[in-house]
Amino acid sequence: MIKPVQKELYAVVGNPVDHSLSPVMMHAAFERMGHQAVYVALQLDEFPEELSVLHKVGFKGLSVTLPHKEAALLAAQEVDETARVIGAVNTLKRVGDGWAGCNTDWKGSNAALASVSPLKGKRGLVLGAGGAARAVVYGLQQEGVDVTVCNRGVERGASLAKAFQCSFIPLEELPGKLASLNPHLLVQCTPVGLAGHSSEVIVPPQLFQKGMVVMDTVYRPLHTPFVRQALKAECTVVSGLEMLLHQGVEQLKFWLDIPAIHEEVMGAMRETLQKAVKPNE
Repeated sequence: MIKPVQKELYAVVGNPVDHSLSPVMMHAAFERMGHQAVYVALQLDEFPEELSVLHKVGFKGLSVTLPHKEAALLAAQEVDETARVIGAVNTLKRVGDGWAGCNTDWKGSNAALASVSPLKGKRGLVLGAGGAARAVVYGLQQEGVDVTVCNRGVERGASLAKAFQCSFIPLEELPGKLASLNPHLLVQCTPVGLAGHSSEVIVPPQLFQKGMVVMDTVYRPLHTPFVRQALKAECTVVSGLEMLLHQGVEQLKFWLDIPAIHEEVMGAMRETLQKAVKPNE
């Protein structure tokens, strides 16, 4: 039997995962909290088979990233109702012979966006139809935002919109819908811009308007082509690092069964993230 001693084991799992800043962020949190734990990045190719291996090894908690968030929902023994509604799990906690799952992405995106603008009553456009997009749509709707989903794949995008009873626009039709959309919030939830993926700006430049609140969930590089276009148009840009930070805080609370994370811990996490990434890295 393999059993971790001295320090608890945590990891972020995905593919790719080499770009993840979760390890440096979580190390900073554990160190500031005085919690004896190790947090690593692991590439998982065979999910959920390799998930059972991590359980046997003794990992206590996992952050789940692309492309495993929807598979994690099916693999978890226990899942909270919010994650079921979203249809994706980004956080797993060791329980008995399996895992308990929840979704903290929606809280992270809401906290990041609300830090620069009230959300209630706004119009929001969400790009993408994967696990991150589902969480962002759910979160925005919880705050009274009128959400429209836009995705290149029509079937997948329409399915998401139907699940959340919101509007859907195929990406190829977006240029002709700009005048009627006029969103206050724009959130990019596809892997476009992530290292190793396409770096195109998938929306027309005229979509970006001065004062619009824009967030790219991709944070490495920090200034993706999407973000650079938003900055050029004088949008209010929210860093993807803020979403990462706030969803990570919620993960810590879930793993450790605590109600809150001290501001000093959050400060250490934010400072570490800002030092770890350069604008065009």
